[in-house]
Amino acid sequence: MTGPNQGFAEAVVRFRAELSAAVTRARRASADAREQGTAFRRETERLAGQDPAQRAAVRQARRPDPEDDDFSQHQILFHGG
Repeated sequence: MTGPNQGFAEAVVRFRAELSAAVTRARRASADAREQGTAFRRETERLAGQDPAQRAAVRQARRPDPEDDDFSQHQILFHGG
């Protein structure tokens, strides 16, 4: 026999399961973010240890090609690009 509170009890069970799943996803995302931050710090430290000529070469290599299309938000929003 079902009681008057069975629907509420089922809703609580579903809520707890969804909450648990959300907390698990948040913990995974947090761990991924920490890992990525650590990798960025290591790369920054590695680059900081290079001589100025090497750092300039790295900066030059990372610059976008001026011939590439400009898909910046400014171009898209204001120039219909």
